[in-house]
Amino acid sequence: MKLLELHFYEFAPTFKHKIQTPKVTMTSRKTLFVGIIDDTGKEWFGECNAFETDWYHFETIASVKKVLSQWFEAVKGQNVNRFTEAQALVEPLNDTPAARATVMMALYQMFHDLPSFEVPMTITVNGDMQHRLVRLDHAARIKIKWNCNIVEQVKMLAVMYPDVPITTDANQTLSVHDLPLLHALAKYRLAYIEEPFPTLTEAQNVEDLPPIAIDEQAIDEETIMQAVERHGAKVVVIKPFRVGGIDRALTLIEQLQARDVTVVVGGMYECGLSRYFTALASRYGDYAGDVTSEGYYFAEDVVERAGQLKQGKLLFEPPVIKPRVLRRYS
Repeated sequence: MKLLELHFYEFAPTFKHKIQTPKVTMTSRKTLFVGIIDDTGKEWFGECNAFETDWYHFETIASVKKVLSQWFEAVKGQNVNRFTEAQALVEPLNDTPAARATVMMALYQMFHDLPSFEVPMTITVNGDMQHRLVRLDHAARIKIKWNCNIVEQVKMLAVMYPDVPITTDANQTLSVHDLPLLHALAKYRLAYIEEPFPTLTEAQNVEDLPPIAIDEQAIDEETIMQAVERHGAKVVVIKPFRVGGIDRALTLIEQLQARDVTVVVGGMYECGLSRYFTALASRYGDYAGDVTSEGYYFAEDVVERAGQLKQGKLLFEPPVIKPRVLRRYS
């Protein structure tokens, strides 16, 4: 098939509950979508996980849009008959993984029949436990955003849900002054903590802490393997948009598990299209991935039936975009 047109769209759903992290507060999620039209007239959609600013990742919505506009001018009209050809086509995007992941989401759908499937559910608590506790019963993993009451919360949840792994993410905000907290968390079965420090700690210094997971630094195979071998990282959080797309995420999962490294698939406050692909990859992780139920973050989404709660599992069906919610860039 030939790639004839590239369209850009915006969707900006409002969060049901304000998102508070150590670095930013968000009330809505402005999101970039792309649509690639082939020579049959069919439009294939991809969702970008970058934000408006670089608070989380060096790529932004504006930079991804610019990079993909330039990339498409170079590939427009080319025939793509196999998925390996599609992968070769996006090699110029290797240094911009969020941009590659966005367009790869569309290209992947061209050459794969997307399945319906179920995955276990992870519930993220953003310091608003009074609103969330009633919804934790079906969780296969509970993820708590770092806050000043973290030890008390982990202790309480470990008693309430003794069979559910509990994890946390400190977003690289901790220092040696926080080591007593980490030692306390290790006593309450914390499954792992994502990158607590600005830099990775040498392996011999983390023996009495909860297992350390890499997330922000899990950007490619070389960097990941260095973190595992040199710094004692025991868990790797794979985010498809950070490593360059669904295809690279699936390959990295296989490589890490072959080395007996625990893998978790992570998301990033996604809309339904991207959440489908996160869930697709999370089926192969060792813990339940960062996959939330339909309607957990947003009252309206870009697709329907993306994570419906069914008897404690999340049901995903092949995503179908609702064009009416997308606003096309001129």
